[in-house]
Amino acid sequence: MTEDSGKNTASDLLFEGERADDLQLRGLKLIQSPAAFCFGTDSVLLAHFALEGLEKASRRSRIADLGAGSGALSFLIRGRTGLSVTAIEIDEAACSRMKRSLVLNGLDESAIAVVNADFTDPALSRLGKFDYAVCNPPYFSKNCGKLSVNAAATHEISADIAGAAKAAARLLKFGGKLCICYPAERLSEAFCALGGAGLEPKKLRLVQTKPGARPYLALIRANRGAKPGLVVEENLIITGPDGKYTEEVQKYYNE
Repeated sequence: MTEDSGKNTASDLLFEGERADDLQLRGLKLIQSPAAFCFGTDSVLLAHFALEGLEKASRRSRIADLGAGSGALSFLIRGRTGLSVTAIEIDEAACSRMKRSLVLNGLDESAIAVVNADFTDPALSRLGKFDYAVCNPPYFSKNCGKLSVNAAATHEISADIAGAAKAAARLLKFGGKLCICYPAERLSEAFCALGGAGLEPKKLRLVQTKPGARPYLALIRANRGAKPGLVVEENLIITGPDGKYTEEVQKYYNE
């Protein structure tokens, strides 16, 4: 199927309590459950950060979305590039939502292959090597704050930054690229984990919620087996003094 054919209605595919959210990209919709972790701005920012390499990628390039959740990153990347994505997610219910989102958008698993597995499992080497990987990992230590029902998505229970880096290194080809987002205050941990796994940080962009605010998020691209040499880009500011999206971020939502 293509993005323009065979679409089903949301009412045919939604389970009780679920909703179909508009990704504001070529009519794509994503099935989510408010009872589970739902994607936010960080996923949108990461998808666009990854596009620099992906827009020039070969049609045969292989992309892995590690810890895909309900598939926001996978659908955003697919929608903007037309490239196939392998979405790896440990939660069975989230995988079900991804598969039904494919049907909702008139797609099949040739567009996004859904793999129900722990992305840190070395057995996933059976999937072969990838050219690119994206990952929006849990941000918080498992000992940080009260754990909720969505703790596996937000806290380092099944995977921490070191585990994510090692998993990406196993799955990427030599020279392959990983794009990841992580709290700015934990940037040193991210760099240590990436470097320890043989992934050299090559590009960094810090994100501010508004002008003058302290950066809260780091967008990082690391290359497997690369030589040292980091490019630090101008900070990305989400909203202007008027509280509205900046011109750059507004473009992320209006295509």
